Amino acid sequence: MSAPLSIVQVGVGLWGRSWAELVARARGFELAAVVDADKGGRAWAADGLGVPVFRELGRALRSVEADAVLLVSPAATHRELAEAALAAGRHVLTEKPLATSFEDAVAIATAASRSGRRAMVAQNYRFRRQPRALQQLVREGALGALLGVRIACRRDLRAAWISSRDWRGRMPHPYLLDMAIHHVDLLRAISGREIVEVDARSWRVPDAPFRHDPSVEALLTLEGETPVAYEGTWASPLEETSWNGDWELVGRRARATWTGGVVDALRGSVVLERYGGPPVRVVLPRLPALDRLAVLHELRRAVEDGGEPECSVADNLRSLAVVLALARSTEERRRVRLDEIGS
Repeated sequence: MSAPLSIVQVGVGLWGRSWAELVARARGFELAAVVDADKGGRAWAADGLGVPVFRELGRALRSVEADAVLLVSPAATHRELAEAALAAGRHVLTEKPLATSFEDAVAIATAASRSGRRAMVAQNYRFRRQPRALQQLVREGALGALLGVRIACRRDLRAAWISSRDWRGRMPHPYLLDMAIHHVDLLRAISGREIVEVDARSWRVPDAPFRHDPSVEALLTLEGETPVAYEGTWASPLEETSWNGDWELVGRRARATWTGGVVDALRGSVVLERYGGPPVRVVLPRLPALDRLAVLHELRRAVEDGGEPECSVADNLRSLAVVLALARSTEERRRVRLDEIGS
């Protein structure tokens, strides 16, 4: 594909504006139009980016030529918008979470399969150097058999941009659906295994701007009975970690850690410690693009060669199922098998 991949973006809230600016300046891509129900958002896009703006996606798709639709709208809107875009013959890239119910997520995957278009979830954390390094260590057997994993992500959003009136403040299971989905997806990618069972508890934080629980502790079980201890919170008074979290992978031969990046999530170090030997900082792999720009490039690659993109909607069903299992576990206060989700 010699021409730029043209994209209609739906949603230019706080995160959406960052996406729109990225698409507009990325080489090999064109921001064809912006869709937003908010008049202020449309004015920002028209004045700042000089692109056509629309209130509804259907009208945008009838009015401008575009290859793909990028959804940066609340998760509850993803199914309707994705189905409309796919039915119109457009590829789809959607922010995570893919959906807030497994039924809606499966419907998007089904629509993508029927349309023959590519559909991808922007799991941008996968496209960072540190998780690629950990993935390589596991794949090459540098750690030996994986015995256990520990992940901790602590961020303090109590005085941040979120209010109890916006969609993040109102959504059920805000941390799990909007944050833990990253770590679950990374865990699947790094370990090369699926998660088969979860047991989680969550709780409210009275001085946080969330109507529902922003803190969770969980035990996840990988295929092969490998345990994963997970701690996550958006309302921590303790020292913050990176958005990536702090990671420890314990194997029979060695331990690997991923820490740092608190100020800049693209930074941070991976350290390999062979038992009895000194810790050694791992040289991180070079990647042609990082983070959201790499997501765009992966979508373009899939469109050009007709293959499935990494983080395809079909694959992401497994990551979303884990998060929904964690949510069910917190609600019902019991262990939940992944085969219960969607059944």
